[in-house]
Formats: sequence, C-alpha cells, structure tokens
Amino acid sequence: MPEPFTLVLVAVAGAYAVGLRRVWATAGQGRLVRPGQALAALVGIGVVAVAVVSPLHAAADARLSAHMVQHVLLVGVAAPLLAVGAPLPTLLWALPGGWRRRLLPWWRRAASSCAGTGWARWTAAALVLQVGALWAWHVPVLYQAALSSEAVHALEHSSFLVTAVVFWWAVAAARHRPVGGAAVVAVFVGALPATALGALMTLAGRPWYPVYAGDPGAALEDQQVAGVIMWGFGGVAALVATLVLFAAWLAALERSSPARPDLVRT
Repeated sequence: MPEPFTLVLVAVAGAYAVGLRRVWATAGQGRLVRPGQALAALVGIGVVAVAVVSPLHAAADARLSAHMVQHVLLVGVAAPLLAVGAPLPTLLWALPGGWRRRLLPWWRRAASSCAGTGWARWTAAALVLQVGALWAWHVPVLYQAALSSEAVHALEHSSFLVTAVVFWWAVAAARHRPVGGAAVVAVFVGALPATALGALMTLAGRPWYPVYAGDPGAALEDQQVAGVIMWGFGGVAALVATLVLFAAWLAALERSSPARPDLVRT
C-alpha cells in the first residue's frame, strides 16, 4: 500500500500547488485562498503521508497501538488542517478549463447549501458518517479484513479521512457565523464516540482482534495502550481544534459587534 499511497499524495500535493498558482494568478496573491489556508493544506497532506507511507504503516500491521496513532493523525490532525485549506476548490482549479467551468458551479452550490439551516444538516450528516465509519471499522471482522487486504485497508483509511474532512469543513465554515457556538458544541459531541471507543478498548479484559493475539498478554497490553491513544491523544487533538474554533468564533463576534458610544474615547 505505501507505493500507491505515495503516488496519490504526490499527485494531490502537485495538483494543489498547480491549482493554488492558478487561483492566485487569476484573483491575486493571497486572494480566495489565503496563505495560511495553503500552508494548512500542505501540512495536512504531510500528516497524511506520515500516517500512511512512513514506517508507522508497517508498524500498524503488527501493533494495534501504531494503528491507533494512524487513526488519530488522520482524523484529529490531518482532517481539520485539510478542511480549512480549501482543498476541493483549489484542486478544481488544477483541472483543464472545460472541466473546471463545469465543476466549479457545483462546488459553489454545495458551499452555499452549508449556509443557514443547511449547516445543521451538513454537520449532522457528516457527524453520523464519521462516527459510523469509526465504529464500523473497529468491529473485529472488518478490522481484520483491512489488515489482510491492501485494498480494504486503503478503503478504511480513506473513509476515516474523507468523513472527518467533510465534518471539519462544515464546522470550520461556521467559525465566522452566528452558529459558531453550535459548531463548538458539535466538535465536543463528535469527540465523544471516539472517547467511548478508546475507553472500552482500554478497559476490555481480553484482546479484541485475533490477528494480534499470538501472545494474549502482550496483545491485551498493546490494546490498552491503543485505547489510551484514542481516548487521550485523540481527545487532546479535538480539544485543541475546539479551542481554535472557539477563539475564531469569539473574534468574529467581536468584529461584528458595534462599538458602544459610551466606550469610545474622544
């Protein structure tokens, strides 16, 4: 799996760079996609590379704890970075002109549908998909199928990343809107299923996955470490993202609030 993933990541990074150059050549340097967004997207691609094409990937085949590190990196670190990096519209600009003209209106309609009451629908649907993917792939039969098949393993990681990016995209879209407070709550609620899964994994009295159970004692210990990683480090990643989102929302409220005349010094 590392070789195909490497090719895909290099292709995505290259396409993003091409799209970014075209966007800035058309709209002006730093317009439409801000430098900070571009940096976030490129760092997010780098985090995905660390998760799926570094030695961490080989370690995940032998240790559940390494697999959990992959999941935390994809869902809790790479996904929010990619979501704020405007990846889809930037990648569309990397396409030939004809394709871009046909697909950009579709993207604008999708983005506008996330405004107003549509935001709640997008966020709820993305949250359900993300939680469903997380819990489904940790069912022993599906988890072991992913370890025994490179294609299924790729599907597992892709489903984690895509559903998390959609969720964080919907959440990030609300950071400068009145629903920003609700977005903070959504992030908190979204972290609970992963926390619960990590706690169950940590407190389990036997190994969940026979593929790791050659030495039951070592397998159980490794599973407990994996649960702590999902429970603890995954929670820390969600907390950091929540604080950043909360700060952005407060800053937006401050900018939108009119100054009180009695507080303005003359």
